[in-house]
Formats: sequence, C-alpha cells, structure tokens
Amino acid sequence: MIFHKSLVEELRGVAGVVFATLLTIVVTSTLIRTLGRAASGKADAELLLPLIALSTVSALTLVISLTAFMSVLLVLSRMWKESEMVVWLASGQSLRRFIRPIWSFLWPIVLLISFVSLFLAPWAREQSEALKQGFESREEARRVAPGQFGESQTGKRVFFVENPESDSAELGMVFVVTREPDGRETVLMASRGRFRTDDEGQPWVTIRDGTRTDLPAWQVAGQRAIRTMTFQSYELEVDSSPGGASIESSVRAQSLVSLLLQLGPQQLGEIAFRIGTPMVCLLLGLLAIPLSVVNPRMGRSFHLLVAFLITMTANNLLSVTQAWIAQGRVSFAMGWWPLPLALTLLFVALMWFRSGLRRGPLEMVWLGIRRLRSQS
Repeated sequence: MIFHKSLVEELRGVAGVVFATLLTIVVTSTLIRTLGRAASGKADAELLLPLIALSTVSALTLVISLTAFMSVLLVLSRMWKESEMVVWLASGQSLRRFIRPIWSFLWPIVLLISFVSLFLAPWAREQSEALKQGFESREEARRVAPGQFGESQTGKRVFFVENPESDSAELGMVFVVTREPDGRETVLMASRGRFRTDDEGQPWVTIRDGTRTDLPAWQVAGQRAIRTMTFQSYELEVDSSPGGASIESSVRAQSLVSLLLQLGPQQLGEIAFRIGTPMVCLLLGLLAIPLSVVNPRMGRSFHLLVAFLITMTANNLLSVTQAWIAQGRVSFAMGWWPLPLALTLLFVALMWFRSGLRRGPLEMVWLGIRRLRSQS
C-alpha cells in the first residue's frame, strides 16, 4: 500500500513537470505562428491573447496524452536504471503489480482528456473560428480606404471612397464596380454613404442619392442595351472572406449535441476521434509499463523519443480512422475499435513477454535445443 501511494505521488509530480514543459512548448509555437499571421495582416493584434489561449486549449488532448505516457515511462525507466526494479523482481513480484498504481494515476487524466475532447476543445475551435471570421469581416470593411481604389477579398468588387469623415461612419462620394462571373458589370455612384453593422455583425455600406448602371457581358454587348437607374438609398453588403466556411460547416468545431443531431459520415468520424482520444491515452499509459524495460547503460533520451513517436503514430492512426469514417470507406461500427484493440493486444503481448509468463512449453523446447547444441 505504501509503495502504491508513493508511486502514484511520484507519477503525479513528474506529470506536472512534463505537462508544464509541453504546454510551454505549445504556447511558444502558437505565439510565434500567431505573431507571424498578425505581422502579415492575417490576424488582429488585439486578438493575439485570445487566439493563443484558444489554440492551446485545442491542443490539450495531445499534450495530456503525451504527458501521461511520458510520465509513466520516465518513472519506471528510472526504476530500471537505478536497479529498483531488479530488487522488485527479485522479491518475487512482477510487472503486473504496476497495473493497479498506474491505473490510479491514469483514471483522473482519462476523465480530464474525455472532457477536453468531447466538450472543451470543440468550444475552443468554435470560438477561434468566430474570432477569425469577425476579423476577416472587419478587414474587408477596412479595405475601404479614403482617396484610393480598393479591391475586395473575393476580387469581384472595386470601390473608391472620397472625403470621408475620419471620426464617424459617414462617407463622401462612393464609386463601386462589381463584376459577375458571367462578365456582367454593375457600376454604382453615389454622393454620400455610411457604414453600419447588422445584428449578426455583418458590415454594410448604405449609399444615397446615386445612380446604378448595368453593363452586359462583352460577348453580348451589342445585343443588350446598357441600363441606368437612379436611387435614393442603396445597401451594399461588404464581402466576406473568399470561400470562407461558416462556423456550422466546421465539424471539428461542432458540439457533441450537434454531432448527434446531424449524425452524417463526417459527424460519425468526428465522434470516433473524440471517443478514441481518451481510450488511446489510457492504453498508451498502460503500454508504458512493458516499454519501460531499459538497459541501465542507455540514456533517457531514447525513451523520450520512443514516447513521442508512439504517441504521434497513435494519434495519426486515429486521424486516419476519422477520415475513413468521414469518407464512407468504413462504417462507424467497424472503424472506432481496431486501433484501441491493436493497442490492447500489443500491451498484453509485451506484458506476457516482459513479465516471465512466456515460460512454458515453448521455452522448454528452446532450452532443450540449446542443451543439444552444447553437447554436440
């Protein structure tokens, strides 16, 4: 009982250090990437801290999974290097006795990663997408610079604003040319206008006392007349980002309730990924018990490399499973369980090999062959 408690406490202490280190690496890389986007004008400098925080929350599943695996691997490999495990095995104990304390250490982590995977990470992705879409809408409005021609992000619209009032939403003369995909063009000219934003945050430009001219496509310019009309008020929606997907169309940002209500192939793939993440975390933590067997002459860097490669491989295979279910290559019933089953079988096989349970008829045959060779 004392050994059980001391081992769990040591695992938690190492896990805190590992988690802090990995979180620092994630935050630093996210900060560098976000600063690069802000420097290139693709992100708002005022939203740096929220974007970094939300991106970090989205990456917590991988950080927590890697923390659990590395903590068990580091603690048990230390016991092998300092010959504590030799004393443990010489006293008649086996590696199977480590399953209970490792489980006591892992189950709170599995609950935490389940909450993050099912609820917290999708919410963070949804909030991040909302911030990015709001920034893109504001950037489109900011493209209307006074005294110079500007082009929308979609490339379909060119506009010119004259004599704006710097401290208000009022505009001077407005000139807008819109080109449709079929070649038709619309020219708007107005003496004044103003910016406004609707209830959903979409920016609009309201222009007054102007004319609208419709120009046909150049292929049929001789067959249709140019039409010109006047208007007192005309509302023009500011373009959103080209090809920008709405928040609802991003499956990774949908809540669990939304996924269950829609339940299409993409939603089933996302559900398989979310429920597979805590299962992989648990199995990787248990798999670290047989993988911790180490030669005392080897350094710890090898185990860190093994932990990173195995965790990344398992998460990549989980992503492949998600893609196959989303693409309809495999059904949800046949796609969510192969990876956890493979990790379970690998754990059982390694424990059987490392704990001495392999001693039996096969080993007796091998010992007999070695004796025959020595006698000959």
